[in-house]
Parts: sequence; C-alpha cells; structure tokens
Amino acid sequence: MTILTVALKYLRGRLVATTLTAVSIALGVSLVVASVLLARGIKDGFIAGATDYKLVLGVVFRMDLATPNIEDTIYQSLHQDPRVETAVPIGVGDAFRGFRYVATNSAYFAAFPWRRKTFALAAGKFFADDPPSEPAYEAVLGAEAARSTGLQIGDRFYEGEEMAEYPLTVVGILRPTHSADDRAIFFSLPSYWGMNEVARGMAVKPLTAVLIRPKRMSDLPSLNRELNISADTQAVLPSAVLLTIFNMMAVAENVLKMILAIVGIIVLLYVFVAMYSATMERRREIATMRALGARRATVFGIILAESAGLATVGGVVGLLAGHAIAYLAGLVLGQSGLVTNPFLFNPFEPVVLVSVILLGTLAGLLPAVLAYRTEVAENLAPLS
Repeated sequence: MTILTVALKYLRGRLVATTLTAVSIALGVSLVVASVLLARGIKDGFIAGATDYKLVLGVVFRMDLATPNIEDTIYQSLHQDPRVETAVPIGVGDAFRGFRYVATNSAYFAAFPWRRKTFALAAGKFFADDPPSEPAYEAVLGAEAARSTGLQIGDRFYEGEEMAEYPLTVVGILRPTHSADDRAIFFSLPSYWGMNEVARGMAVKPLTAVLIRPKRMSDLPSLNRELNISADTQAVLPSAVLLTIFNMMAVAENVLKMILAIVGIIVLLYVFVAMYSATMERRREIATMRALGARRATVFGIILAESAGLATVGGVVGLLAGHAIAYLAGLVLGQSGLVTNPFLFNPFEPVVLVSVILLGTLAGLLPAVLAYRTEVAENLAPLS
C-alpha cells in the first residue's frame, strides 16, 4: 500500500471529523474567493457603466427614479458643439414589472471603437429613431428584462390601465451585457414623450440625462465648467466620482482583509487541532505499524498526506463555493447593474489553492513530527 492509499483510508475511517475539517477549510476559502470576485465585479461594473463617456448630465446606473429636468434643446446644442464627439440623450421613465423604461436614440447602441460595452441582438432588431410627431412605440428589451417578463418579439405590453392607449411592442431582445442595461426596456425618445402626459403638452421636450464624450480630453474642463455655471444644467465627471467610490471601497477592503486573515488563522488552528487529536488517538496504531516494519519517514509522510488531502479537498470545494456565493450575491447586486460576471476565472485562484494546500500541510507538520517520534515500546505496552 502506498502512503497516499493509507492516508485516504485513515481519512475515510474518521469520516465525520474529516468532513467537518474539509468544510471549515472550504468556508474560509469561499469567503476569500467570493470577496475578491465581488470586489472585482463591482469595480468592473462601475467602470463599464461610467467611463465610456467623460461627462454626464444626470444619472448613469438608474438606481433611483430620476426626474426629467434637462431640456432637449441642451442636447441639441451639445450634439452640434464642435468639441463634442458624441452626445447621447437619455430619458428615464416609469417601469414595467420593476424593469426601468429608458428612452434614447440609436447612438446609445452604436459600436464606437472606444466603447467597453458591446450591444448585440439575441433576436429581432433595434428600434428606429422616430420623428417626434410619429412615435412608433417599439421597444428593445435587455436580456434580464426579457427573461424575467417572458416577453417575446411581437408582444405588446404596458404598465397600468392609464397606459393602455400607448402599448409598447417588442421588436428586439439584447444579448447579456452584465450591466444595468440588462434590466432596462429601451425605446425611442418620441415614444417616451408620447407616453408622458406632461411631455405631450410641452413645446420643448424634457430629458433626464445626456452622456457626453469630447473629441479631445483638453476640451473636457471647458465643457464641464460651462455646463456647471449654467443655471439649467449640472454636470459630473464619472472618473472623479469613481475615484471617490474606489477610495471608499479600499477602506472596506482593508477591513475585510483583516477579517479574512483572522478567519484563515482560525481555520489553520482547526486543521492543526484535528490532525493533532487524530495523531494522539492513533499512537498505538502508529506504533503497531512501526513494529511491523514501517519506517519513521513513512509514518511522517502519511500524516502530511492526510493534511494535504484535507486542504486540497477543502480548497477545491471552497473555490467552487466562492464562485457560487459571488454569483448569488451578484444576482442581488446585479439588479442595479453594478456587478459584472462573477463566474469569470481570476488568475489569483490557483495561488489561493496552492497556498491553502501548503498551509494545510504545514498545519499537519507538528502532528507528523509527533508520529515520527512515536516509540514502539512505550505505545504498545499493556494498558493498565
């Protein structure tokens, strides 16, 4: 029998203790993995949602119900400004079964070379840019909105009886983007204004936000200053907001690292105590092995193999559980579009697994030394 075979036999012989030890390791590893994946996912979600456009009038993540407070004439002037490469109007309205209405134009979905996010259709087509006097009431659904509502191409829908005269027709369904757009229902601005009783009677139509990308970064300060000194607008720099958010997250991450370090130490102590207790309980058995010809190095290797085996099983299960926890947490946080795909592999994971195996083996080092030093005569003496 090989050292590994004997070690596995011993682990199966105390199945309950083995399972509890492996589970404790898995819990510690899963907390580390889930924390890192979620932190990365949240950061990536913020970056993907806010950094394509260098200046924003209004909201980006649609986490609340914003009011239309920007006149369409402001967008028109920005669209014609020679300093602006792209200006995208946004109108955020009510919701259908919890999925926010977002009105915009075709520029929102355009595949600009500087965009991190790519919009692709899973079915149907994009809505057309209607003339203001002829809204088509065509809608394109984000992937999660389509999945949850069950709406298909050609379906007509509306929220509340007061909107029965302005039903939207599904003409397209987007592929997942892992952002807030997955939970949005998109349609044209003329449709948005036609559905809104107040907007229908306004000569100058309202908007909620305008996304702006200047042609040159040197134009950004002047655009920001002009929009902020105006009484009608207020602009923000997404990069500055993200820096503040990331600084706040860094403090939370440092606290989390301290907590995870304490958890790791507790797990290592648990492994050590488990292996130490098992070695002490098996002193007579180890002495019998020695009497039958087993070398000290063989006994030493069996104990280390047990520790390494426990750490390996716990580490692998912990990696899988960490992804599962991150995925479930991502589903909750993903309702705001702040988490990207938490199932993506992270290069740090092999390092975590190897570290867990090494530390788990190290935790079994002292019990292995005790087994190595076990004396045959003392431990095979008749029990009094």
